[in-house]
Order: sequence, then structure tokens, then C-alpha cells
Amino acid sequence: MPRKMCHCVKVRNYHVDSYGHVNNAQYLHYLEDARTDFFEELGYTLPELGRRDIFIFITESHLEYQKPARMGDSLLVYGWFKHLSSRKAVWQHEVYNAGNKELVLTGSITGLFLHHDKIISIPKDIRTAMNEIYFPQDR
Repeated sequence: MPRKMCHCVKVRNYHVDSYGHVNNAQYLHYLEDARTDFFEELGYTLPELGRRDIFIFITESHLEYQKPARMGDSLLVYGWFKHLSSRKAVWQHEVYNAGNKELVLTGSITGLFLHHDKIISIPKDIRTAMNEIYFPQDR
């Protein structure tokens, strides 16, 4: 049965902009950290993938900001795959404020798998692990 993964982050003073809320670009870091943790939970660390000369190349990111987050807030970053093809994966993310349960951000990140700098099919073992958090949706 597929599941959604969750990563918690605390908003730090250097994450906020002059308006007092999380800078819009900082969310890309939150999502990247979450995806790295999720892959580790699935059994694939970045160093291990690197030893296999497998890299995930981000080709597209789409973020929709819903509510501001501020310094000191704890955020829950959820992630799952909404689309998997032979060579491409699309992560879906939702970020919630843990304190008030409000939706802060939704986003999707598209990536391709590379081996020796060439686009490849997702290796079977990695694809099997990714299926644990795959909720198919229309793209």
C-alpha cells in the first residue's frame, strides 16, 4: 500500500526575508532536503547513488504559495510521487504549518535519471522502492 512521507523543518532566522516570512526560494531547499531524506528512507543515500553514477536531474519545479510561514514555525513537508514513467519522476509536495495545520505550499518537482550524464530508465531496484510512495495522478 503506497504511503506519503513526511519531513519536519523548523523555520530559522536566516530562512526569512525582510517581510518576516519564509523567503520564496527557501522552499526549494525544504523540498530538496525532504526528497533527500525520503530517498534515504527508501534505502538510497545520495553517496550510494553517486557510487553507482546515478543522478537525479531536476528539470522543472512548480510552487504555489498558500500562506506565509514565519521564523520559529515548524513545517511538515509531505511528499510522494504523482507520476512515474520509465525515465521521469514527478514528486508532489504539500507543506503544512504544524502549529495551526494550515496549508503553506503545494508544489511539484520533475526529475530525470542520469547515468554517465545520459538520461536512463529508472533502475528497477530504485523504481520498486519509489512505488512505495506512488499515488498515480493525471499530469
